[in-house]
Amino acid sequence: MALFALIFLVVALILIGVGIVVGLMVCGLAAVLVAVGVLSSSIVVGLLTRRPLAAVRVLLFQCALLAGVPSGVLCAWLVSYTLATGSSGWLISLYGAVGGAVAGVVIAFLLDFIIRWLHTWAAAKLTDRTRRRIMNRVA
Repeated sequence: MALFALIFLVVALILIGVGIVVGLMVCGLAAVLVAVGVLSSSIVVGLLTRRPLAAVRVLLFQCALLAGVPSGVLCAWLVSYTLATGSSGWLISLYGAVGGAVAGVVIAFLLDFIIRWLHTWAAAKLTDRTRRRIMNRVA
């Protein structure tokens, strides 16, 4: 009987290990596919609009949105456990995802505004003569 239990334990541990490895591989593949999708959609937007700045803006917004969703879910769960609200699990995740997505988009808008403002400020400060001098040094 003990031999049967030992064999069962070894088989179960092997199956659990294989399951963990396959799960990690699938998660890694999903992350790669999402990253490739974000980059390729940003490149397509840049090619269609013929402006590289549009591609950078789309990349910024997508990355902020993708980073905001899990951050919002994590913050919602932390608040739920801290305050012991006793709410439903999927509602906490849903509210956190929506809040994180909104926060990510707001941060992306702020970063876009700051980048545009700095670009306008730098363009106003640099005269044509200064630009030519900088370009001659670079070339």
